[in-house]
Amino acid sequence: KDSFAIARGNLEGLTLPPLEVAEGWDSPVDRTIKVVSLSRGNEYAVVVESRGRARGKNDVRRENLFRLEFQPPENFSAAEWRTDYMENVWDGKLEEAQASLPQISQCLAVTPFWDDISVDGNLFAQITTTLMGEFLIVATSIDQKMLRDRIVRVLTSELGGLPYRSGQGIFFIPKYDDDDNYLNTLTNYSSLLDQFGNVNALQGASSTNNWFDDNGKPRTWHRPRTNLRVLGYIDNERQMNYIRQDIQTNVSREIAEYQQKVLEVAQGFDSDNVERFETRLDSLRGQRDSLRERVSSLTTMLGGEIDLHRDPYADVASGIGSRLDNIRGVNSSVAERLSNLTLL
Repeated sequence: KDSFAIARGNLEGLTLPPLEVAEGWDSPVDRTIKVVSLSRGNEYAVVVESRGRARGKNDVRRENLFRLEFQPPENFSAAEWRTDYMENVWDGKLEEAQASLPQISQCLAVTPFWDDISVDGNLFAQITTTLMGEFLIVATSIDQKMLRDRIVRVLTSELGGLPYRSGQGIFFIPKYDDDDNYLNTLTNYSSLLDQFGNVNALQGASSTNNWFDDNGKPRTWHRPRTNLRVLGYIDNERQMNYIRQDIQTNVSREIAEYQQKVLEVAQGFDSDNVERFETRLDSLRGQRDSLRERVSSLTTMLGGEIDLHRDPYADVASGIGSRLDNIRGVNSSVAERLSNLTLL
């Protein structure tokens, strides 16, 4: 079902040939496909949006053309099919995996929106082909977000990993003992990424394939295998020193960015709305505590103090100091809270 929801998005914005002359219009009519949800994840309407001029003014009209429905055959289990497909791919049984594709093709139905409306046969074929093609690609390719979420759960819950620079997909995994359990897990996931990444790759041959599709849109050739980074294993002092230096540089930048936020909050002080200002201080406190906790965890993990630049830059320090002087004259307790938040 998720694959269906993603695949139908490929139809959104599809451009149809303009109508040079059309009844009820004073000008050529531009037409674009829109996809509207009727039942989330199960049913969508394919709508043609027409734009032009009518009766001397700009006009836009929408017409429902087709229904897209997710209708799995009776006794079909998407979970079982997915497991079988993955096992076949993993075991190198690509012919068996390919032979199972017609089963999921039967899960989708494209029909006229109403039984009594006339259908453009060419457009119907185009919509069906586009939807089915993208559906098969999505259903049989690795889902980047789902795989990432799964691996993150393993790294954090099972391996005790610590996320570093959230959003960049980097984790440091401590080595708790001398056995190879952690290394085996990391190696297996690295192989998993390579396997599914290779299957997910979509490379076009410039000698036989076109860059643009029939609607003039670039095709998705050279699809990346995965955006997840290669998993590594750090087990010597030199590599740990490299990591320590990297952490010192990047966490020092995070501290400076936090101090910039303190300055921005300080500059927004309004004596007529102290309550709102204190709410912003509460948010800052949460950010500071989170940063402190991360620095403490990294220090423990790396087995020693991290050399961080904790003092604000001169211009930031001057700006915060100036605002503190002004705020103390209005509300000393708020100024004290703000002053404490500058300390890491």
